[in-house]
Amino acid sequence: MAIKLTSEEIDLLKQLAGAGEGGRTITAPAQRGGMTRLVEAGYATEQAVSLATNLYVITTLGRKVFANLER
Repeated sequence: MAIKLTSEEIDLLKQLAGAGEGGRTITAPAQRGGMTRLVEAGYATEQAVSLATNLYVITTLGRKVFANLER
């Protein structure tokens, strides 16, 4: 499902791409709204690390979208 990315979501996608295979963790109370949309669109995966921390990793689809944004 393609979505129109906000500037915040583009920044998050850049951070995920830069984080590599290890991904990026976000701990509450940090906002996860943009990440949630990236996960719903299939651009990232989400895994709970603890009750307050989630790990986000960019997917192959997310890398393709990111590559297209860089052009």
